[in-house]
Amino acid sequence: MSDRRSWRYRRPLAPAPTRPLWRTLIDLVVFLAALVLVVVALRMMGVTEVAGPRAQVIDGDSLTLKDQEIRLNGIDAPEYTESCKDGRGADYPCGKQAANMLRALVRGQDVTCQSSETDRYGRALSVCRAGGVELNREMVRLGWAVAYLRHSHDYIGEESAARAARRGIWQGSFEEPEAYRARNRDLQIAPARP
Repeated sequence: MSDRRSWRYRRPLAPAPTRPLWRTLIDLVVFLAALVLVVVALRMMGVTEVAGPRAQVIDGDSLTLKDQEIRLNGIDAPEYTESCKDGRGADYPCGKQAANMLRALVRGQDVTCQSSETDRYGRALSVCRAGGVELNREMVRLGWAVAYLRHSHDYIGEESAARAARRGIWQGSFEEPEAYRARNRDLQIAPARP
């Protein structure tokens, strides 16, 4: 017997049906909308809010409201005891001036703070508003705080504008608040900003 293989004619497989592009785009839009809703819902679940009159300013980036200590998230202001150099090279109490600016922004206003986490000291990391003004953004815009990039990139534009206009601490030179804190703990982590 000869070695024959049986060959049957097989029809080529039909190409898989393709979805219309518009259907794929609709599915993509629905997916992205659902993803955004989930992210918003997750953020909202962890957000707490405290509001009231008579916020007590501690320094340029922290305050007390209804017996809760709050740290303005995404910014870092000079420490209360910190000194900076003005445009002529003379020392001035920039930490006290930063605290006074925050005090002026909250004076006579109800303050509302929203937070979703706490820092290592138990302070609520918050975005706060007073009289329709976001305090975090305004402190950086006025030049009395820097964008604290370790926690947020939200205020980079305001910092750049304050620096260009030489407002607040940008009128001269200063040591980064984080470096000042570290130096006073006998650590050095960042050079002074020009």
